[in-house]
Amino acid sequence: MSGFIGINQFGSLTVNGQKLKFEDFDKDKNGEISKEEYDSVLKEMQLDSVELSNVDKNGDNVVSEEEFAVWEQKTQMQDAVNGMAGTISRDFAGKTQYLPDITNALKDYIEDFAKNYTEETSKMAEDFKASLPKKYNQLKASVLSNDPDTTKSQVLDEIYSELISKDSTKAETGIPETAAKRIAKELEAEADKFMKTYTGTNLAGDLKAHLEAYMNKSDAEKLKSAAEKFKADANSFGAMIDNGAELKQLKEFAKEFLTAALDAGVTIKLGGITIKTTNAITTALAKFTDGEELKSAVEEAIAGLDTSTVKEKLVLEEGAKAAEAENKKFSSIKGKEYAVDASTINLSTIPGYFDNSSISIKKKKKRAELKDNIKQQLFERLETSLKPQMKEQIRQMLEAKGIPFEKIEQVFENIYNSSFIQTFDADGMVTSEHKTAFRKGTASVNVKQFVDQFITTFNINIENAINQMNKSDKDFDTVDLNMSVLGTDGNGSKIETANNDDILRSYQTGKPLTTKKHGADYYIKIAEQIIDGLKAQMMAKARAMCTANGVKFDVSKFNAMFDNAKGIAVNSAVTGSGRQSANAGAIAGGSAGVAVGGTTAGVSAAAASSIAATVAAGGGEITGIAATVLGTGISASAIPVVGWVAGGAAILAAGLMAIFGGGHHSSSTLDTRGLVDGFTQQFSEQFSNWVETEKNEAKKK
Repeated sequence: MSGFIGINQFGSLTVNGQKLKFEDFDKDKNGEISKEEYDSVLKEMQLDSVELSNVDKNGDNVVSEEEFAVWEQKTQMQDAVNGMAGTISRDFAGKTQYLPDITNALKDYIEDFAKNYTEETSKMAEDFKASLPKKYNQLKASVLSNDPDTTKSQVLDEIYSELISKDSTKAETGIPETAAKRIAKELEAEADKFMKTYTGTNLAGDLKAHLEAYMNKSDAEKLKSAAEKFKADANSFGAMIDNGAELKQLKEFAKEFLTAALDAGVTIKLGGITIKTTNAITTALAKFTDGEELKSAVEEAIAGLDTSTVKEKLVLEEGAKAAEAENKKFSSIKGKEYAVDASTINLSTIPGYFDNSSISIKKKKKRAELKDNIKQQLFERLETSLKPQMKEQIRQMLEAKGIPFEKIEQVFENIYNSSFIQTFDADGMVTSEHKTAFRKGTASVNVKQFVDQFITTFNINIENAINQMNKSDKDFDTVDLNMSVLGTDGNGSKIETANNDDILRSYQTGKPLTTKKHGADYYIKIAEQIIDGLKAQMMAKARAMCTANGVKFDVSKFNAMFDNAKGIAVNSAVTGSGRQSANAGAIAGGSAGVAVGGTTAGVSAAAASSIAATVAAGGGEITGIAATVLGTGISASAIPVVGWVAGGAAILAAGLMAIFGGGHHSSSTLDTRGLVDGFTQQFSEQFSNWVETEKNEAKKK
């Protein structure tokens, strides 16, 4: 039997394209069909012989109109089944032994459907057709329930469902469907191999156990016993394998191991030959004439066995494919497409834009403090008005291309913040007037001027950043670093400061952190902790860069460059009155008309006496300050004296530093933005140079 040949249980009521009616059988028009009338019409019309008993359901030897109507519906139901002949033949291809079973099951279904049908008889065939596809699949599954291929399919379906399912009780999430399908395909091939030699009685259970073990074992685990046996056997020869008999025996040991690899489906390369057949084993072993060389080659193959499971490998491969496809789609968008269209922004939501007003501050503060206060106010104002609109424009552009905004969110944040600082610090953006330290100063920024320039700056910066990111996957991009971790150390713990500083906001706004009475070096340790909080991300990027460039990642090199870049950045970003005194010296010199500068070496007693003597010679009365200078950290050379007035002014400034700026009263400042940007630039340059050097060295080998 080559395929489904159809059902002819109920014959046909169609002659020359025309259906016979009840009246065509009821010759004497008495309202029922007798056996004689029934047989006569079947013979006359040359219809398929159908026993009267199949139509006469109440057994009175006549066919009523209702019985004829049911017969008519059954022939249509039979036609519906025969219309599926192609599907049935395909489903049972190679399994023709089951065709009689499915045929009989379908015949029984027609009878059962008619017997249990309670609606109007004229609709029975139509309702049957609607239910047939689903019922056929149920009957097919039942008929094939004991078929090995069906068992295999059921086991594979079960494993696939378990792979993609999520188990909330175990805090587990299923793997992506693409990876699950890849695994199922791999397992199907393994299932076919298993079933060819299977002789047990519980195929479903044994097959599932085998496939799960196969899926969750690495090549190294599969060959662990064989590898240990080879090593033990090879080591039995001692340190040297120096005769023909020992080499011959060693080859037998190697053959056992390689055969085990073949049986386990593990591909091994030996002597430049990939072992996929028994002939390949013979060919590879024939190349070795030295026992030590053969032993070393097999041990090297053992050491190189993959330690990741089949499941892990396939999940990673599919994840890499998906990421590559996503990156390709993302990288096809040019930087200029991220430009914000100012004409579509509702500028009325930005306070001060249309009335051409400015944010101004007038206080007894230093110019830098005035600017920082204005910067903070402006940043917060735009955070709730302009920023959401810019973000939404880019979101809509990306989602229209099938890319989630999250792909670019961190880049947006970083470029937004850096563009804000760049615009604010541009020449002429902030106007100020500050005559002396003892009079009120003013500073202001025009909101409209700032917003217009900021949008332009943002568009330039994000275009350049995106184009640089997409230029190559082999370089070290830092524009997408997640800066939300700023404020936590390398262990993810919050960095505590005396002033409870908002480190992230300091980075975003570019406003330095400042504290007094905690020592000039107070922020050094904090700055180091901030950089340590970026280490995990920097290492991940460094590894990825090495992989892209074909360079082996070296953790010791990474750590050395990380610490070096951190030291440079911290030293540059942390300042304090006790660390850099040039500013204080300049104040002293300015008061006296004398240039005062220098570093922060200690002042000796002799230097202090000399200063006191100079002041006394000039007629001064403030020689007592010399004693105070001893603790200021100002060198004698930092206070050159020209006459008693100049000397007195210089020493007065030094004395003020001793009182207000030195020792316990010194201040410390951390430029958070400069710290992070300086570090990432330093590390990126150092690591990129190292990778390039490693690449060039590899080419020479």
